[in-house]
Amino acid sequence: MTKAQAFLVEGVNAPFKLTDVELDEPLENEVLVKITACGLCHTDFLIPAGIFPSPYPCTVGHEGSGTVVSVGSAVKSVQKGDSVLLSFAHCGECGYCKEGKVAACKEFYERNFGRVRNASVDARPVGKIIGAGTEVHGTFFGQSSLASHCLAVESSVVKVPSSTDLSLFAPLGCGLQSGAGAVLNLFQPQRDETIVIFGLGAVGFGAFWAAVHLGIKTIIVVDLLQSRLTLASSQGATHTFLGSSPSLVADIHAATGGMGAHYAVECTGVARVLRSAWEAVRNGGKVCSVGNPGPGVLPPFDINDQVNTSKSWCGLVEGDSNPPEFIPRLMKLHADGEFPVETISKVYPVAEFDKAVEDMKKGEVIKPIISFV
Repeated sequence: MTKAQAFLVEGVNAPFKLTDVELDEPLENEVLVKITACGLCHTDFLIPAGIFPSPYPCTVGHEGSGTVVSVGSAVKSVQKGDSVLLSFAHCGECGYCKEGKVAACKEFYERNFGRVRNASVDARPVGKIIGAGTEVHGTFFGQSSLASHCLAVESSVVKVPSSTDLSLFAPLGCGLQSGAGAVLNLFQPQRDETIVIFGLGAVGFGAFWAAVHLGIKTIIVVDLLQSRLTLASSQGATHTFLGSSPSLVADIHAATGGMGAHYAVECTGVARVLRSAWEAVRNGGKVCSVGNPGPGVLPPFDINDQVNTSKSWCGLVEGDSNPPEFIPRLMKLHADGEFPVETISKVYPVAEFDKAVEDMKKGEVIKPIISFV
């Protein structure tokens, strides 16, 4: 058993509570990681909101980084002392995983939203609350890294050089790779094409930086906060528009020669923004939903309109990324000055967790990172 501190959620609408726990020894395919830092993502708050139900009490956190303490008997990719970043879990056995499309894993939902530990029918807890003896669940994205230590499934672990700034790069495991992957893996736009990105959170900035890296001639960004538009403008956006503008769609068409953008990356999941994204692309244009609106939200267009305009819409999980390959690619972009994560992030000590959450909800920080060291 390993003693740890974890931010637990005890039920729907319950607050995060820093709690002393004891973690089990790693199962054969698990890695015990001493967490250096964990980025906060809006998805972390879907569990306490009850949008993605989970066994409670549980730990969330899915943008972790740290150092390997010990490994299970079947683990081959890392060993004690390795520096690692944590991403999403996948089964490794289905047809999608064997094709290298690990983000399309048939068991993605089960393995990443706190319902399983070692197999699709296994909901074993990862430890207990010290003193109370209450079982604790902790398999969120195969890691539940909002804690001083976590048990991560091997498929979610990415080995990185020992010189890696683990606090800076912790957020690469989810939001940033989701946005960047929409551009680099899915759309792969040409330099003379146009792209519009709705929502400048971490996902949106990931997509934006990827577009800048590719040298796209027209890069349009949309957000409700002028401060984020100003930052994007200083980093290569050719056009910036407030999402509250009543002329938003017309302005996007004007910026693209009256035709609309070739591509739109929708990062908010907000129904009216989904509609704006659809209207903002040209005939034959493509829209990608990266932001998750939650269950029950229908596509914002009529199929007849889609047929008549030849537009297409798709959803995308984790940027269609294979983390052991894609995360090092993003780190290389950062080294080249093209993926400036530090410009949107702020590190908070554990004691300032509540402030980090408050700052994120107020829009005062884009990517808060909780430091456990």
